[in-house]
Amino acid sequence: MKEELNRPLGVGAARKRLKIDPRLVGGIAAVVVVLAGAAAAGWHFLPAAKGPTAVAVIASPTTRPAATDNIATASLPHVGSAALTDIPTASDSLSGGSAAGDKVTITDPTAPDAPVQLASLPDKNLVEATDKGPLPKVGGDGRRPLDAYARPSEANGNDIRIAIVIGGLGLDAAGTKQAIATLPGAVTLAFAPYGNDLASETAAARASGHELLLQVPEEPFNYPKTDPGPNTLTTDATAAINQSRLRWFLGRMTNYVGVTNYMGARFAADQTALAPVMQEIGDRGLLYLDDGSSSRSAAATIAGTSMPFLQADLVLDADLSPEAIDASLKQLQDIARQRGYAIATATAFPITIDRVAAFAGAAADKGITLVPVSALVPHT
Repeated sequence: MKEELNRPLGVGAARKRLKIDPRLVGGIAAVVVVLAGAAAAGWHFLPAAKGPTAVAVIASPTTRPAATDNIATASLPHVGSAALTDIPTASDSLSGGSAAGDKVTITDPTAPDAPVQLASLPDKNLVEATDKGPLPKVGGDGRRPLDAYARPSEANGNDIRIAIVIGGLGLDAAGTKQAIATLPGAVTLAFAPYGNDLASETAAARASGHELLLQVPEEPFNYPKTDPGPNTLTTDATAAINQSRLRWFLGRMTNYVGVTNYMGARFAADQTALAPVMQEIGDRGLLYLDDGSSSRSAAATIAGTSMPFLQADLVLDADLSPEAIDASLKQLQDIARQRGYAIATATAFPITIDRVAAFAGAAADKGITLVPVSALVPHT
C-alpha cells in the first residue's frame, strides 16, 4: 500500500494485458470518424437544456498593487495598528481597464435570486493618475464614481428601505473576511485606509456584491490623545494640507461610491475646516455620508443640495450588547416605517455582524427592503 501512495501519478504497477476484440476496435474507429465529420459540419449533439443554464463569465486577471510608500504607522487606539503598505498605483489599479473582476464567476442569469457581482477594477475613464495613487474623478461624459460603482437596488417605489453601513473593514483580516462572507450584498461596507491588503479585500467585497465606502479619519475633540491615525484631517491644518491628506486617503483604494467620516466630532463641527474637504469630495463625483455619531456636525449645512450627501440616523453598536444592538435595529425599523427609509452605521465587531446578519435575514418578512446606501442619495 505504501508503494502505491508514493508512486508518481501515471506510473502504475505491471498489470495483465487486456485482450480486445479487433471487431470492437474497428467499430470504435468508425464511430470516431462519423463524429469528427459531424463536428466539422457544425452538428451539435448536446441535448437541449430543460432548465436554467449556467453562464461562465471570465474576466481579465488583475495584478496585485505594489507598495509605493513607506509611511510610519502611528498608534491607533480606536482603529488598530497596521503597516501602511500595498498602496495602489494608477498603473497597477488600471491594468486590464474596466474589467468585471479578477476571477471566473458562474451565475445563473435566469434565477431570480442570482447573486450580484460588482467589478473589482476601476473604470479607467473615472480615474486621475497622481503621485498619491489613482484618485476618483468625474468622467468626460459626466458619469460619476457614485453612479459607476453603485450596487443596483432591488427596491420598488413604495418599499420601506433601510441602508446599513458596516465600517472598520480592512484592519483585521479575519473580521473582514467574516463580514464579507456573512453579510448580504445589500449591506454597504466601509473600509479604513490603513489596511495591508486593501486591493484584494475590496475586490472580494465587490465580488460578493457589496458596495464600498472609504472611511476618512477626522479630528475628534480629545485629539491627539485619541488619534484616529496618520494623516488625520485636523482643524488647525490649512485647507491645502487637509486636501493633500484627503487625496492620500482617496488614493488608497478604488471602486468606492463615497466617503464617510471616521470619528471627527471636532472637525465636523468646524465649517471652515470641513467645507473645502466636502467640496473636493463632491467635485470628484462622490457621496459624503455623515456617520451620525456627532450631533454637532455641520456636514448637512455645508452640503445643502449642491453635492451627494446623506446622514445616518443612528449608530447601531454604541452599546455592544446583543440586546442593545437589537433595540437599535428595532429603532431603525421604526424610523424607516415613519419616513420610508432609514440609515444606520456600525463597526465590524463579531457581535455586530451577527445581529445585522440576523436582522437582514428576517427583513423581507417584516416588509423591509435592504438597499445599498447609494440608493438613498437624492438626485443631484
